[in-house]
Amino acid sequence: MKSTIKRVIVVALLLSSIGAQLSTPAAASTPQARTATRAPITAKMYAYYYLWWSKLHWHDKLGSNFPYASDPLPLPATLGTSGCDPVSKYSGNQLTDTPRRLFTQDRRAVIEHDVRTAAKAGLRGFIVNWRGTGHADQTTRELSYNRRLQMLVNVVHEVNHDGVSFKLWISYKSSDTVLTTSYIAGDLAYLKRHYAKDPAFDRSFSKRLPLVWMGSRKYSTTVLSTISKKFRPAFYLIGDENWDTWTSARGAVLDGDQYYWSSQDPYRNPNSFTQIKHLAAKVRQSKPNPDGSKKMWFAPVAPGFNTILLGGSTCVPRKDGTTLRKLFAGNKASRPNGWVLISWNEIAEGTYVQPLQRYGSRYLNVVWDLVH
Repeated sequence: MKSTIKRVIVVALLLSSIGAQLSTPAAASTPQARTATRAPITAKMYAYYYLWWSKLHWHDKLGSNFPYASDPLPLPATLGTSGCDPVSKYSGNQLTDTPRRLFTQDRRAVIEHDVRTAAKAGLRGFIVNWRGTGHADQTTRELSYNRRLQMLVNVVHEVNHDGVSFKLWISYKSSDTVLTTSYIAGDLAYLKRHYAKDPAFDRSFSKRLPLVWMGSRKYSTTVLSTISKKFRPAFYLIGDENWDTWTSARGAVLDGDQYYWSSQDPYRNPNSFTQIKHLAAKVRQSKPNPDGSKKMWFAPVAPGFNTILLGGSTCVPRKDGTTLRKLFAGNKASRPNGWVLISWNEIAEGTYVQPLQRYGSRYLNVVWDLVH
C-alpha cells in the first residue's frame, strides 16, 4: 500500500513539473479549474496527436542558431498585431512558439501529461498520427513511432483504470507520401495484430479499430477497395475526402469521413461552411456500410493556421479564440457525429492547442467551453 501511495505522489509531482515546463505561470485559468463545475460534455471531440517531438525534431524546426541553453527558452519568433506576419528571431527557425524547456515524447511522463491535460479539457481522445515500416512483422523496438504509440496505449490503459474516460483513434500517416498498397497492408497487419482488440481504442461507434486514412483522396478507388476488402472487418475506415472527391464508389469502401481542413478560413472563405455542409450531406446519402450502419461524418475545427515560416503563404489568425469558436459554430450546421480538432501539437503549422509559452492554456479553455 505504501509503495502505491509513493508512486502516486511521485507521478503527480512529475506531471506538475512537466506542466510548468510547457506553459508560462501567467497562463489563463486552466481547464482543470473549470472542470470543478462537472458540466456534462455535449460534443464529442478528438484531437490529432503527433508523435514526432524528439530532441532531433525540435532542433530541426528551431535551427542551429536557437539558444538552447537558455532557461526558460525564448520565443523563437514575433507575430504581427493580427496574429499573422511572423518574423523569426533566429536564422533557420520555423516555429513561433516553444515550451519553457524542450521535451521529448520518448519520456512516458510527457505523454501522460498530454493525455491527462487533454482529458481534463473535455477531449474524448487523441487521433494519433502513425506510420510504420510497411512490414507486417515489424516490432515495437525497431521504430520510434512504434515505441511511442505503445507508450501512449499504455498510458491510456492507466488513465482509464484511474476512472478517466479517454480513447484513441489511429491517423494513418499516408498523405505526405503516397504509399504502395503492400506498404499500407503491412502496416495495417501490424496494427491489427497488436491493437485490434485493445481497450485503449475508441469503440463508441463500432467494435472495430477506428482508423483515419489520411490523404485517402490521393489514392485511387482501386487501392481503397483492395485495402478495404482485406482489412475492413478489423478496422473502421474513415476517409479524408472532400466534397469533390467523395463519390458513391469511394464511399462504398469507407465507413465514414472527416476532412483534414487545417486551413479553413471563416473570414476569407465564409462559403467554407456551405462546403462542409455539402460534404456531410454527400457522406450521409451514401449507402449503408456492410454491417448495416450509416456513414459517420466528423467535422474539422482548428484554432488558426500559420505556415509562413515553413515557406507557405497562408495564415488564418487565431483572434484570441474567435476563429475556433466561428469554425465550431459554422461547421455545426453539418450535424457532425463528432469533431476532429486540428490539432493538439502540430506546432509548426500553428494549429496546436497544447499549452506552450505564447498562449498558455487559453485554447484549452475555449475547447472546454465548446465541448461543454
